[in-house]
Amino acid sequence: MDSIFTTFLLFLAALTALLTYLIVPRMPVVALTSAASVALVAGVWWHWTQFSVDYRTSTWQESLRNYASYALLLVVILLSYGFYVFGWSGGSLQAYALQAQGAVREATREATREATRKVTSPAAATNIFASNTRSPTPAATNTLFGSLTGSNTGANAANANFLF
Repeated sequence: MDSIFTTFLLFLAALTALLTYLIVPRMPVVALTSAASVALVAGVWWHWTQFSVDYRTSTWQESLRNYASYALLLVVILLSYGFYVFGWSGGSLQAYALQAQGAVREATREATREATRKVTSPAAATNIFASNTRSPTPAATNTLFGSLTGSNTGANAANANFLF
């Protein structure tokens, strides 16, 4: 070895490897968490004692005080959103999505049945469209597409108003 420093680095690397692969995997999680917490608190305390003068004399942070309320509001919004997202289980959200999907599917089927029932033959459909192109009236349009443009009634009302 060339110097004591390289020997020390080699010893430190060997010790780190032993800790990482032999000892740490067998330690309980509570002990690892406690040791990490103690190390974090000791590091913060040491850093504060070393640089407390620099923190007291620094003034660039003073301009950030103007944005503190906005930052706090953003944190509250993000935390609220996080609690909302993680508060719902996946099953209940999927149930709401399936209910909405079923309602849309049933409303579409009902509208298709109604339009199919009103247009019984191609000749009748051609005559209705031809008369509408000459003199379009709201009444003629509503007779053909009444279930699509009219108010929700019957089965459509039960399926379409689940959001309200």
